[in-house]
Amino acid sequence: MKKILFLIATLFAPLLAMADNVEFTGQAQRHVSLGDRLRLVYTVNAEGRDIRLPDNLDGFDVLMGPSVSTSTSTQIINGSFSTSRSTTFTYVLKANKVGDFTLNPARVTVEGTQYQSNTIPISVAEAGQQPNATQQPSNSGGGGGQVELPRGETPEIIVNQSLSKSSVYQGEGVVLVTKIYTRADLNSISDIVPPALTEFVSQDISPNQLSFDREVIDGIVYQSAESMRKVLIPQKSGRITIEPIEYEFVVKRRTRGGGGFFDDFFGGTQLVRQRVKSKPITLTVKPLPSGAPSSFTGGVGKFKFTTTVTPTELEANSSVQVKVSVSGTGNLKILSLPKPQFHPDFDTFDPQETSNLQPVAAGFSGTRTAEYLVIPRRDGEFEIPELKFTFFDTESGRYTTQTAGPFRLSVAKGSGGNTQQGGPVSFAGGGREQVQYIGRDLRYLKPDTDQNSLRPIGLFFLFSPAFWLAILLPLSALIALFFVYRKRVSDLANMDKVKMRRASKTARKRLKVAAKLMKENKREAFFDEVMRALWGFLSDKLTLPLAELTKDNATEQMKLHGIEESVAQRFMLLLDDCEFARYAPADISKPMNETYETAAQLLSEI
Repeated sequence: MKKILFLIATLFAPLLAMADNVEFTGQAQRHVSLGDRLRLVYTVNAEGRDIRLPDNLDGFDVLMGPSVSTSTSTQIINGSFSTSRSTTFTYVLKANKVGDFTLNPARVTVEGTQYQSNTIPISVAEAGQQPNATQQPSNSGGGGGQVELPRGETPEIIVNQSLSKSSVYQGEGVVLVTKIYTRADLNSISDIVPPALTEFVSQDISPNQLSFDREVIDGIVYQSAESMRKVLIPQKSGRITIEPIEYEFVVKRRTRGGGGFFDDFFGGTQLVRQRVKSKPITLTVKPLPSGAPSSFTGGVGKFKFTTTVTPTELEANSSVQVKVSVSGTGNLKILSLPKPQFHPDFDTFDPQETSNLQPVAAGFSGTRTAEYLVIPRRDGEFEIPELKFTFFDTESGRYTTQTAGPFRLSVAKGSGGNTQQGGPVSFAGGGREQVQYIGRDLRYLKPDTDQNSLRPIGLFFLFSPAFWLAILLPLSALIALFFVYRKRVSDLANMDKVKMRRASKTARKRLKVAAKLMKENKREAFFDEVMRALWGFLSDKLTLPLAELTKDNATEQMKLHGIEESVAQRFMLLLDDCEFARYAPADISKPMNETYETAAQLLSEI
């Protein structure tokens, strides 16, 4: 009997565990307009049956449902099987009343036990009317950026700017958000004219793409999306007005025909450009309190200051790394880091600055670091004075000073020693060290010599043959270039000569196109291009407009210009063959390769 009970408990344990973990949830669109359709979806992570809808659906008509779908998944982990099921019930509702509704829990039966879902809030707004003109929402310039519609108006598109704070300190970060509200069918945004923001240091943190969601404004349902987000750090105090931002939208509008039945039924769409501008907003910037310490470097926010020196014990001519870091949140991007003071006997190099910053609502968050490399040139005990970093704490409203150091350095004599040439010399502020000759930098001048022994190495260049040659050659080249240029201008002025010179080049280009068409076996296009090459070549060579050339006078004009009669006859015969071959079948027309060779030969002979 005990074995049977154990077996039953083993078999039904997963079912009991599943019953304890049953989840039954419902969801629907939060904001809809009167007459809109919405999907009401209930999901249970088990095999559910006999679903009961909420008993307060008076504001909605059930158009369809339930549409039931089930899914099953099986997992095998370390030889252990586990199976999970889920059931989804989908309804389509239509809103028939205006107001705020909270749907009571639905009920479903799982393995003989009933479970309740969550409640679902739904807000139904009045269906909006088409506006007569585009208006913008009013904005008082602060904090929440709440949108208000003008009285008696329902704008089709609204652009609204808002600030995360209405009042900040000079140097304190604030976020400027631009949102688009639309009831139109937007196709694209073609142009944006942003505000200048000259009084701010700004950083763009806009989303990669627009993501629209429903939002109700004064009872009207709009599709809203955040278009632009910037972090602003004001650089002066007072009331700063942020100018409007202007968008140009491309809107799809439905059109109708001339009034017929089918015109009304199959109406099309057209794209219309519409410019919309936001309202200006004002930010109040408070000045920083007076009495800032001398160590204040412009930091506004919440920061932590650290300095490290490594190593503190070393030999002369070895390097020391001094790292100055400021981390935290605020105007970290534009503040100045404290600069350490070093002993005159140290060789110093320009610091290497690095930063790892991320834009946030209060400005920038992260760390800025400056690394200094210094080299003590003699032994002794040295000190890097204390460093102070002062910033204005926006939370407490007062200046905060943090310190680091002083740092003591113990420098031993270098292993090579300083015992080269030179005696000991004492320097102010330090001990003795040896003066060294490095590569014999300073050398003696050559003693005085007899001036009569000096001889010139070469002749003067001025007025020498090379001098006159250097002047005359460029002058001669310039004169020759002038005459060549004048001749070219004269030639280009005679358009007939220009056409005659370029006739062969133009014809060769067209024959290349014809050769390409021949390879692609495009017969009609090939013969058409050969005819263009022939007529164009003849027009340029005879300096006659193409409109004045016909088959009747072409032969006569060629004779007048000295072209042999046989060549002219072959030329005209080739034109006839091309015209016939354009529309003749391939098996009775002249082959393309033969036509191409004949055309090239005739052009060469002419």
